[in-house]
Amino acid sequence: MISNYFKIAWRILIRQKLFSLINIMGLAIGMAACLLIVQYISFELSYDNFHKNGANIYRIKHQNYSQGNLVENMPKTYSAVGPALKSSFAEVQEFTRISKLDGLVTTQQPNGSVIAFNESKVYQADASFLRLFSFPMVKGTTTALNDPNTVVISESTAKKYFPGQEATGKTIRIQQQISGTDIKVVVTGVCKDVPSNSHLQFDFLVSGDAKAGDWVYPDSYTYVSLSPQTNPKTFEARLPAFIKKYATQSGQNASSPTQGKTNINSITLSLQPLRDIHLYSNLSNEISNGGNGNLVWYLGLIAVLILLIAYINYVNLSTAKVIERAKEVGIRKVLGSQRAQLIKQFLFESLLLNVISVAVAVFIVLLCMPWFSALCGVQIGFTLWKDPYFAFGFIGLLTAGILLSATYPALILSDYKPVQILKGKFMNNAQSIPLRKALVVFQFVATIAFMMGTLVVYRQVNYMKNSNSGMDMKQTLVVLAPQNIRATDQDAMNFAAKDSVFQNELLRDPRIKNVTSSSSIPGESIGYIMSYTRHTQAGEKSLRLSTLEIGNRFLDQFKVKVIAGEKITARTNFSKSPMMLNEAAVISLGFKNAQDAVGKFVETKNGRGRVFENEVIGVIQNFHQTSLKDDYTPLVVRAIDPSSVTHYEVKFNSSNLPQTIAQIEKTYKNVFPEAAFQYFFLDEFFDQQYKVEQHFGQVFSLFSGFAIFVACLGLFGLTLITITQRIKEIGIRKVLGASVSNILLLISKDFIGLILIANAIALPLAYWGCYKWLQNYKFRIDFSAWFFIMPMVMVFLIAILTVSYQSIRAALANPVRSLRSE
Repeated sequence: MISNYFKIAWRILIRQKLFSLINIMGLAIGMAACLLIVQYISFELSYDNFHKNGANIYRIKHQNYSQGNLVENMPKTYSAVGPALKSSFAEVQEFTRISKLDGLVTTQQPNGSVIAFNESKVYQADASFLRLFSFPMVKGTTTALNDPNTVVISESTAKKYFPGQEATGKTIRIQQQISGTDIKVVVTGVCKDVPSNSHLQFDFLVSGDAKAGDWVYPDSYTYVSLSPQTNPKTFEARLPAFIKKYATQSGQNASSPTQGKTNINSITLSLQPLRDIHLYSNLSNEISNGGNGNLVWYLGLIAVLILLIAYINYVNLSTAKVIERAKEVGIRKVLGSQRAQLIKQFLFESLLLNVISVAVAVFIVLLCMPWFSALCGVQIGFTLWKDPYFAFGFIGLLTAGILLSATYPALILSDYKPVQILKGKFMNNAQSIPLRKALVVFQFVATIAFMMGTLVVYRQVNYMKNSNSGMDMKQTLVVLAPQNIRATDQDAMNFAAKDSVFQNELLRDPRIKNVTSSSSIPGESIGYIMSYTRHTQAGEKSLRLSTLEIGNRFLDQFKVKVIAGEKITARTNFSKSPMMLNEAAVISLGFKNAQDAVGKFVETKNGRGRVFENEVIGVIQNFHQTSLKDDYTPLVVRAIDPSSVTHYEVKFNSSNLPQTIAQIEKTYKNVFPEAAFQYFFLDEFFDQQYKVEQHFGQVFSLFSGFAIFVACLGLFGLTLITITQRIKEIGIRKVLGASVSNILLLISKDFIGLILIANAIALPLAYWGCYKWLQNYKFRIDFSAWFFIMPMVMVFLIAILTVSYQSIRAALANPVRSLRSE
């Protein structure tokens, strides 16, 4: 009996080729889109899930308040916090700390040559790091960092620095610029390359200092492993008392902040679940670029809607074909078919069509996965089939789709008496028409919402990329400064001389407009944060501000506007420790306005407790140090010290760029022969901050296109069926003198009315969703009438074109042929 059902289903599938093709393509594209999105969501949600004890691992989040205002919100805290937590709370099973140690890495090869690279994934870590996290070791064990001056490297790093050699036992030299660190470490372990779904991305792990740490400066990423029975909220509630206790013990109280650093009575510590860091952490000085949980769930909603549109097409077309199959069902019932048998027949037809659609969908996914991976900006493969939960979920979803898409037309047909059907009374029945119309409206509500969402996302990303950041970053090449030691005064003097030679030599080249240097570049969070105190009659105002050190030509080169006072130049009097503020810092320090700040003094203390009075000589206009997603960073600008130079910014002419870069490299090698030459373009680097939004916009646009295509397939199929059902009416109207435009209007008016209803529903919903999404951005676009007009016009045109093709064919057909046919 089952084989008979399949034979009939296959014959019907073959006989109705166009109808079957529309259904299969609609379902396959909908399923493929859904699978691709679910694969991406699965990857995003899998971050840090591979750690065996990941559910119990938390990062310590550090928040600093000044007079009740949040001034720092970051993932780094004092190096003493980890050991103190371990000794104070039995719930803390283990802790580990890591800190940045980027610099020049060199190795001596057996033939005497040297391999040297500036590395950005070098971290100093406690020995417990390899025990707390589950990064598999290829060589060595989890005790590889127990001894001082040891390092664990990744497999690819081992091949990079020790090609064709055994890495363990070899020596690596690491020179760190800012701190003056120069260490030689022995490779004691090699780990597998860090998975792409880890927020911790490293190539080198250098053994850390086993000391208890200090409460001076928050520079350590600290992770703790809590016992499984611990309630995180209860544990967090005990942290304020913990801070107060150690503030007292370390001598840091409200009246005497140690060495001018942060008063830790103003600090709040909290727990950040390890598995939430990638998607739900929007902190300054993040260890790596994270994702966006809201965007991921937006894509999930898109996946559901696309699949719904695909199945709505199937239900719509199936119910519309009911009339054509009415006589078939009537004859079957006359010959003895029971209602249950008819329902089974329809279910098997749906099963066959769905199975074919799944096969086509999987083929599309496998074909598109490399391209989709590049579009998303992550290296992912189609691994959903390995997840047993997905298999059960997908089979359940497929079964539900088969049942829902087949049951309604089966129940309609099987419920009629054969006499009614064979007499043609069924032809006048319209009980399925309201449902079809409602489903068409739903399709186009989703389609219009997708269009408006795509437009808003595209405009917002373009706005952030092309908006005036307050700095001229075009045609600017950034060259990494040599990662040499500058810890001693002599080192600093040597570098200062070479620094001057390098910049002056570049300025001799007519292809180079200007050269400057800085301690940080636009597009990255400023890691140099100092405490500043302003004394007024109303009291003392202290807060920590990002501090940018710049060369003499920096402000002119980047066209940063000075709105009050004067700017830092080579002629500036440095006897009063001059500094500049941006507008945001003027407000933060409580000045009335920019002019009020000029000439005032702000106090700072260095790490040894020495007090400096800094004169505010000028105020600059706000510029975006980081992306437009965030507010302006309150910023202190000071003249650069040679030991702080991390980047050179080279302004060049657009002509002969390869030759210009070659000349810059030649000059660099002549002045800094021991350093590795590395460069990048500043505007491209700055735009990397919008990578998540760019990829989201591309993916959103792609699947919006899928949704529109699937909806149009359904509309095309419905139009085809409508014309088939009304072919004699069209013939009679043509005989009586109806024009092509009359016929087109006759067939189109019902669909146009449905689209107008869909617009009325979709536009307010889409506006609300887009408005909520835009609230995530401090600087955002304003809504304009075009956001509403364009989706309306585009959907209307797409629908008219889809309907018109079949309608015009029917209107141009010979009416005699349609009137003769039965």
